[in-house]
Amino acid sequence: MKKTVKSILLTLLITSVFNVNAQKLGHIDMQQISLDLPAYSEAEAELQSMTETAQKEIQQYEKLTNEEIEKYKNEMQNLSEDARSRREAFLMERQQNIQKKEYEWQQKIQTTQQELMSNIQSIVIEASKAVAKEEGYLYVFEKGSLVYAGGDNITDKVRKKLGINTSN
Repeated sequence: MKKTVKSILLTLLITSVFNVNAQKLGHIDMQQISLDLPAYSEAEAELQSMTETAQKEIQQYEKLTNEEIEKYKNEMQNLSEDARSRREAFLMERQQNIQKKEYEWQQKIQTTQQELMSNIQSIVIEASKAVAKEEGYLYVFEKGSLVYAGGDNITDKVRKKLGINTSN
């Protein structure tokens, strides 16, 4: 009886050791996958368009302000001290508005970039979860956070799940 109990305990111990060793670990290269997604190209195009729009708008403000500055320089001799002060204040305000507009555009572009990249990251994470579940992976790590990549590289499986042509 004691031998049977010991035998059962030994079998359970051996089985649990094999179960621990049987856990599947994987890793992916999120950046590689993200770069290959059509959504990434679309995001880049949207950000480029926003940047160009911002540059055009700011250049237009700068052009108008520079025209006002030239006009002021030409008329400066004919203006009273009070009129000069008002025009200089007006011109300084316009230059401050240009800086404000540049800052607003930078913030808008940065916010849009964060939203777009977050959406792309969510797509990759969801596909990674699906592959992990289908393939029986207990953990999937991002390649950039690994010191040693001893598990399976499932990047191509996630790419395939997303409909991206794999490199192999």
